[in-house]
Amino acid sequence: MIGATIEWDKIGELLYVAPLAGLAVSITYALMIVGWARAGEARQSGAGGRAVAYSALGAAATIGFVGVVVFGVTVIIHK
Repeated sequence: MIGATIEWDKIGELLYVAPLAGLAVSITYALMIVGWARAGEARQSGAGGRAVAYSALGAAATIGFVGVVVFGVTVIIHK
């Protein structure tokens, strides 16, 4: 380890990228759960319009969540 250098620019990048990635995963996952759960509740109560809207939210959030996870795994593999 003699002569090892610290890449401060990489550490600085990590300080803002990691929280953003955590927020992206958390928000998309939460919206996915809310969308699908509320869609089921709306279907049971007979509110078809709300069920469609919440299903759309759930589907969009699921696509976003999968995209964020795939992007993260791709970054990890190629680094």
